[in-house]
Amino acid sequence: MTRKNNEGQSPIGTLLPAAAGGLLITLLLMLAGAVLVRQGTLGEGVIAPCAFVFLGLGCAAAGFFAAKRAPGGKFVWAVGAGTLVFLLLLAAGAALLDQPVQIVRAAVSLLCALAASALGGFAGANMRKKKRYHHLKK
Repeated sequence: MTRKNNEGQSPIGTLLPAAAGGLLITLLLMLAGAVLVRQGTLGEGVIAPCAFVFLGLGCAAAGFFAAKRAPGGKFVWAVGAGTLVFLLLLAAGAALLDQPVQIVRAAVSLLCALAASALGGFAGANMRKKKRYHHLKK
């Protein structure tokens, strides 16, 4: 019986699935927020704070997933996954919108993404793994 481990895993194999999961969560939350704004449940004044919350939750999820998959240095992997989510969203926004990127908003969003991914990575690194084969002796 062989055990699955992440020792020889490449950085892309660790970061890409985690960033994809975090990006998917972020986009789904933003879609739900857009539906709530369209229905009139959320006012226009709360769009920006909700966007930061959605970005934070997505980056925290990406950091969590990366820390769970990473072989070592889990904090670095988590922050890397959150940064990748931010960069993908920034690139998509810059490509789709005809407006210039506002540096201050981008910096605040980056800080939000870094803090949230660090928290998610901290949570993912400290999760106890259930020992599936603890009854078997070596």
